[in-house]
Amino acid sequence: MASLALAQGGLAAWIADRAEHQVLRGRVAGDLQSAFWELSATKQRLRAWSLRALIGAPHAQGDGEMLRLRMADAIVRLQDLSARAEQMDRAMGIESREGPERDDALKLLSQSVVSLREPIAEINRSGPAQDVPTAWAAIETVFDKGAGRDLREMLNERIRDEAEILKRTRETADLYLERVKLLSWSAAGTLSLMAIILAVYFIRALRRPLAAMSDGAKAFEQGYLDHRMPEGGFREFSHLGASMNHMAAELSARREQEAELRASLEVQVATRTEELEAALAELRQVEARRRQLLGDISHELRTPMTAIRGEAEVTLRGRKSLDDYREALQRITLASGQMGALIEDLLMMARSDAELLHLNLTDMDPRQALEEAIATLSPIAHVREVELRIGIDDGAVRVAADGQRLQQVMALMLDNAIRYSHPGGTVEIVAGVPDDAPGSWRLEIKDQGIGINEADLVRVFERGFRSAAARAHRADGTGLGLPIAKALTERQGGSLTLHSQTGHGVSAILTLPCTTNACLEGAH
Repeated sequence: MASLALAQGGLAAWIADRAEHQVLRGRVAGDLQSAFWELSATKQRLRAWSLRALIGAPHAQGDGEMLRLRMADAIVRLQDLSARAEQMDRAMGIESREGPERDDALKLLSQSVVSLREPIAEINRSGPAQDVPTAWAAIETVFDKGAGRDLREMLNERIRDEAEILKRTRETADLYLERVKLLSWSAAGTLSLMAIILAVYFIRALRRPLAAMSDGAKAFEQGYLDHRMPEGGFREFSHLGASMNHMAAELSARREQEAELRASLEVQVATRTEELEAALAELRQVEARRRQLLGDISHELRTPMTAIRGEAEVTLRGRKSLDDYREALQRITLASGQMGALIEDLLMMARSDAELLHLNLTDMDPRQALEEAIATLSPIAHVREVELRIGIDDGAVRVAADGQRLQQVMALMLDNAIRYSHPGGTVEIVAGVPDDAPGSWRLEIKDQGIGINEADLVRVFERGFRSAAARAHRADGTGLGLPIAKALTERQGGSLTLHSQTGHGVSAILTLPCTTNACLEGAH
């Protein structure tokens, strides 16, 4: 059966290949016929254009050369198709007379198209002819005569030849297809008869072992893995029965392992569930703190906005003196500064940790950042009647830090000291190389404000945390300054610590490692 199927398939493939070749050859013949029709139609259009130009009828001068070039393109396409047709004929072992005749005709047509260039140019230069019949006869000769042959008749002959080739190839392709069809039906009938005979034989020979195998498969399907297949009879069925019995034994062992694994997995799932519940509870607490923080921020943003609007409305009522306007603008400036600080804290909180802690570390003098922070916060200290006492060591010192971020940390420390000081209080700023750690530079900002109790001191670096005393002293604030300052300090290799007692003020200490021996020299 396999040999018969292979022979039938090979013969069918050969016949189908011949049929396909005939179909492709017919398609090329059809393309040639269409191209000759297109060339003839373009030639007629060029003839009509020439006649209109000679008699002075409306026409576009560029159409003549365009149509001539279109004829040239059609001839090039015909030459390509002709070469393809001859190649396909040679592949089939066919020697036809149409190929050389077609090539000769295309050469004459190509020469005719080239000869039309000068007459078309002359028509465009001269315009309508005085003697139209004579001029038309001259052009007619170029149009229809070439090497003593009638080009129109030659075109018609080529169209007829291609039509005949197309008809012949279609008939041949149909013949091959009929042969394929006949062969397929014959082979199908033969194979079907042989298959029926073999099926009857194998059904009789395999019914009993297949029934035994079916019974065994049903037993395994129902979970009876102790059932065993018969291992006698044909060799193939014997091997299959032995394999299935071995498989059943393996499955039984795997079932016991699966039960043990399931019990272990249940324990792990219970453990993970407890961990996830704990994490979920923590997330709920974080979400609650976030909502509280956002509520506080919205409240604190509303306060300076109300102040700005109120000051502006009061100032715009009636006629005020210049001093009144100046005072109002100062109060508006102070409120807008508070709002800007709140917005900056909010934006910093919204950034991802990677973005927040992205620093550009350079070798720098930390006192420059400290001086800029003091210059920024001095007006606020003056408004709040807080005195700044500054003691900065003038020894050489260099640290690896981001200048802008370091200034931000120092400004946050100083702002907290001023914010939580009492009017008339003092904030002491001491910076230099400590005697007990000559390889580092330390900044200490000490105030005489409300202080922080021991229970709240361990939470001051949590985001959004503000103690009850801090809220009572100043309602504004987001609880973001110290967490941001600590994160930025640690990313620059330093440390930030707070020491305080309730009612005795706060001492904030910033420590940065020195990059060179400058700190040691400054200490000496």
